[in-house]
Amino acid sequence: MAACAALTACSPQPKSESKRDTTHYLPTIVSLNPCADAILAEVTRRPGQLLALSHYSADPRAASMDAAKAAQYPKTRGTLEEVLALHPDVVVDGTFIPPATAKAYERLGLRLETLGIASTVEESRAQIRALAALAGNPAKGEALIKRIDTALAAAAPADRATIPALVWEPGGIVPGDSTLIAELLRRTGFTNFAAARGLGQADQLPLERVLADPPRVILAAGSDRALQHPALTHLKATTRAPLDPRLLYCAGPTIIPAAKRLAEVRRTLSPLPLAGGAGGGHVAATRMASK
Repeated sequence: MAACAALTACSPQPKSESKRDTTHYLPTIVSLNPCADAILAEVTRRPGQLLALSHYSADPRAASMDAAKAAQYPKTRGTLEEVLALHPDVVVDGTFIPPATAKAYERLGLRLETLGIASTVEESRAQIRALAALAGNPAKGEALIKRIDTALAAAAPADRATIPALVWEPGGIVPGDSTLIAELLRRTGFTNFAAARGLGQADQLPLERVLADPPRVILAAGSDRALQHPALTHLKATTRAPLDPRLLYCAGPTIIPAAKRLAEVRRTLSPLPLAGGAGGGHVAATRMASK
């Protein structure tokens, strides 16, 4: 039941399943959710069990998983006709699936599971366990969780100083403090600069405010002109570093490269006491993080 609870819908098996010997049967799965794509590619076991990934995983700009691994699977745009042609036992989609589509799956005897947005590492662990149980391979789920926990431990800072960091997306969008990226910031020795100034999830922090009250670190997640504005070069006490926006989309195995990247940036900062300056942090940023 705990594994089922991590997925927001655990529908009954189709009636035809009652006639099948399920002792060693592994259900076939179609994923229509890019975050589920990455997890299911890790926890499915036999060839052909994962019948297709969402079309998002065919786009390197949107994929939450390694492009080479994604290329091993067919893709689907998720139309009802496409899904039915694949004859899956289970369809995994996001929580925003249209109710009419969900009803159609139910009428056709397809089991539907939905995956929400994980806002903590613990929620991500629960999702991995749920999908691994769904795939009939809990051991692979535990192996993935162990890899994530190892990466998080390796990304922990060597000192206790916390550094104000602004995760800045195109349009000046910032993450709230109840998000996975905010937890990863805390785990890697940063604080959420935007949240400390009262901003919530998807609020906007314009360039003018950043220039007037600069953070210690700007993690620029995208190629928006404002993120690269020449005026930012005058913030001598602020480190600017690129952050692949794909690291913000999903949990699961994406946590591993996200934690690694944040740790890389954190380690470029010299632990020097401040008399004052950008962000009000405890560490002076003395050089640009260019990678």
